[in-house]
Amino acid sequence: MPFSFLTTALLIVSVATNLTVEGVKKLLDGTNVKYSSNVLAAILSVVIACAICVIYIIMNDIIFSVKIGVEIVILMYLGFLVSTVGYDKVVQMIKQIQSIKED
Repeated sequence: MPFSFLTTALLIVSVATNLTVEGVKKLLDGTNVKYSSNVLAAILSVVIACAICVIYIIMNDIIFSVKIGVEIVILMYLGFLVSTVGYDKVVQMIKQIQSIKED
């Protein structure tokens, strides 16, 4: 998967996670269910990141390999970070790592 897909997918995961968490919180606020917003966001971000990767693989007829599996796990972890820390911080970290590799 190209690097541009990773940043685009992170943005999509960020937006989709925020919207989904707010929707689920509104649904759960009407009940007596106790939940943690951070745990809810973390779980939903991992699920959404995985779903985005699966859709990308299917739409582009990519054969699943170990490399793709590692990239999916990385995107799921970064999606978790985005949901708990924020999109700007994660993208800044990725750019710093990329600039270190180029030097």
